[in-house]
Amino acid sequence: MPAVHLDFVRRDGSRALGVAVLLAGLAGALGASYAYTRADAERAQVEGQLWRLRAPPAPVPKGLAESFAAADRLALQFRRPWEQLFLALEAISLPGVRLTQILPQPAGAHSQLQLSGEADRAEDLYEYLRRLAASGELRDVHLVQQRWDEQSRISQFQLAASWEQAPRPKAAP
Repeated sequence: MPAVHLDFVRRDGSRALGVAVLLAGLAGALGASYAYTRADAERAQVEGQLWRLRAPPAPVPKGLAESFAAADRLALQFRRPWEQLFLALEAISLPGVRLTQILPQPAGAHSQLQLSGEADRAEDLYEYLRRLAASGELRDVHLVQQRWDEQSRISQFQLAASWEQAPRPKAAP
């Protein structure tokens, strides 16, 4: 008699289904791990930004603050309406008077100017001084120094005046 094989277990491919479920579970775990790592890195970045925003500003060293103040004074000089001053000085010009130097002396909202020049005659110089004082562009105009140069036959002079023009506003960035 032949041998009888009794096999009550059905082989219906459940092994393939188990492998598929295992692979899907591994893919899901890897995806969740990746999402968690990215979220954690983003959280750390946001915390770092928040920490920098909440941190008190570093104190400015004394020397640096003085440098900033000097830079602000220089910037104020550049914002002054120089063209307006030069046009006013040209409008006052006299044939016998020549300006050779204009030196600004910054002093806040108004500046002291030193004007140096030459005049053919003392009378021309005094007339120029009167016209500067009457121009309205300069205030407190006065003669600081006058010297007659025998060799070149001219009068050299220095004038001082206050220039109280408001600086132009800062340009918008």
